[in-house]
Amino acid sequence: MQVGDVMHTDVKTASPDDTFADVAKIMRLHGISSVVVLDGTRLQGIVTERDIVNLVAAGGDPHDVRVAHGMTRRDLETVSPKTDISEAAEHMVTRNIRHLPVTDTRGKVVGIISIRDLTRWAAEELSGGHEMPDIARSHKALKAATELSKQRRKGS
Repeated sequence: MQVGDVMHTDVKTASPDDTFADVAKIMRLHGISSVVVLDGTRLQGIVTERDIVNLVAAGGDPHDVRVAHGMTRRDLETVSPKTDISEAAEHMVTRNIRHLPVTDTRGKVVGIISIRDLTRWAAEELSGGHEMPDIARSHKALKAATELSKQRRKGS
């Protein structure tokens, strides 16, 4: 199973000049927890719920602070649609991240995958009555979700 089989292609985006309040509204409207930041078509970063919480906790005003000043961009991890989902899960655990933008060979964002997507796929794979469920990949996806949850509880 590959990332392209599980990813969401309707990626919500923002520009570096948008405010954190703008991004929070996008998240609420679409029931999502991350928004990809593009400068034109070039990936610049990602804003997650955690970035918004960190901004507010530090005393920043989400109506005034531009996304460019607080988005996650340092060593932004991406995967391709052809990446094996177990490899994507390992990337998430290694980097302690819950969302991965998916890019094509030219670097254009074509999707996004979250640890929630991987967990949902694994649960469906194992309980869906498949003759030959993908136990190894399902186990890796669920293990990754468990590890990320532990890391978050420890505050890493």
